[in-house]
Amino acid sequence: MTRTFVGFYPVKDFSNFNEKDSIILVGIPVEKAKTTPGGSRKAPKEIREQSLEFSGISSEFDISKSKTSFYDIGDIDSMKEIDIVNQLWKKVSNNNNKLIAIGGDHSITYDMLAAAPWDDKTAVIWLDAHADLNDEYPPKVFYSHGTVFANLKKNMKLDGDQMLLIGGHAFTQTSQEHERLRNNYVEFIPTSKLFSEKEKSLKVLQNFVKKFDRIYLSIDLDSLDQTFVPTLATAEPFGLTPQLMMDVIKIILPKVIYVDIVEAKYSRKDRIVLNFAVGLIYFIIQNLTDH
Repeated sequence: MTRTFVGFYPVKDFSNFNEKDSIILVGIPVEKAKTTPGGSRKAPKEIREQSLEFSGISSEFDISKSKTSFYDIGDIDSMKEIDIVNQLWKKVSNNNNKLIAIGGDHSITYDMLAAAPWDDKTAVIWLDAHADLNDEYPPKVFYSHGTVFANLKKNMKLDGDQMLLIGGHAFTQTSQEHERLRNNYVEFIPTSKLFSEKEKSLKVLQNFVKKFDRIYLSIDLDSLDQTFVPTLATAEPFGLTPQLMMDVIKIILPKVIYVDIVEAKYSRKDRIVLNFAVGLIYFIIQNLTDH
């Protein structure tokens, strides 16, 4: 196992893991077909390394004094170790745990949520610069970072009102994605609306969250403006600010069972995105726990 995320207990034998009411961290260093330079498969290891620069203590939260326990089970390959993914979800469900996954590219969200339990009181929310609602992307590739939510909708037989995209501000989206968003294929809050009509948009989000008992949350770091995450392969202008992202996810987290952070591509000279990912994990666990 690689170095454990700071503040989390390492789990060497996950088959015997049965801790209840805890938070589980898993790395998924997987990238599939890419149309841009890769690198996010290295992120789980590097984010853990970056966490060494954090103490897990802030003015609002102290991980060492939390009533919740935190466990890092290491990395799994969501494509090749499907049996472990299924075992992970069984333990999460049986033990009332919550799961944080570090990607990898956005394709890992499909791998993980295709194995998750679904019913009509379950929803998925994703923050992203792109809609990822293509049937194929690149051409003739049907399971990639660009097809995640189209495949989830089709294969999990989800209604459009169980799916909410927040962001979608990039001009590199395909015509198919634009057409689906225009035709209410899923629920959608554009980044521009969050800025121009913040209170109204957050109220729409609150009303969406209230309808469900369980939410799966996926955070593609390119939902942030490229000013804050300049090294991403798909960094885009006109995205969210970190503070606005926190305002958004804080509304969602009380109902969250699963959250992933994906596309954390970095450079050797610029590790800002890794620093942001670590801080985001601490923000998430602060708002998921009884402290």
